[in-house]
Amino acid sequence: MTAYWFLLTSVAMFCIGLYGLLTRRSLIRMLLSAEVIFNGALLALLSTASLSPAFRPAGGALALLAISLAAAEIGVIVSVAILMFRLRKSLDVYELRGE
Repeated sequence: MTAYWFLLTSVAMFCIGLYGLLTRRSLIRMLLSAEVIFNGALLALLSTASLSPAFRPAGGALALLAISLAAAEIGVIVSVAILMFRLRKSLDVYELRGE
């Protein structure tokens, strides 16, 4: 398979994630949509890094760094979601504004 199909898949993932991020109100669904966007961008990074043998190790190392940062981001956002649910009894992002 060529890198074209991987880039096409990454663009499709990015568009699906962007649609989900803009149309959902639940914090968890927005988090999942943001992760789909992130995975699409990561797939694009790895597919372009695989085009040249000189950039393959750097692309892989950068992808591992990005995955570890995304895991830390998920931990923070899930803890915010738990706190929001405890305080507001809802995960609707429009209820963050108030009092």
